[in-house]
Amino acid sequence: MEHDTDKIHVMPTDGKWEVEDQSGDPLTREDDKGDAIEAAKHIAQEEGITTVILHDGDGVTEEVPVPPKQSQPKTNQ
Repeated sequence: MEHDTDKIHVMPTDGKWEVEDQSGDPLTREDDKGDAIEAAKHIAQEEGITTVILHDGDGVTEEVPVPPKQSQPKTNQ
């Protein structure tokens, strides 16, 4: 999945919570706000994006920092 974005947005839409990229393209939709934030954080980590923007009505409610994805330890074979 490649998206030209530096932030992922979470916003209420039609009684659900939509996760969108910077250009407004939908990435996923969840019933629960917390599930949408977690999905957005996972997408952000996969894409190397450091911030999820939460919109709760008009404007930005909160900027949620996303920790970098932890690399898997290398195993000797």
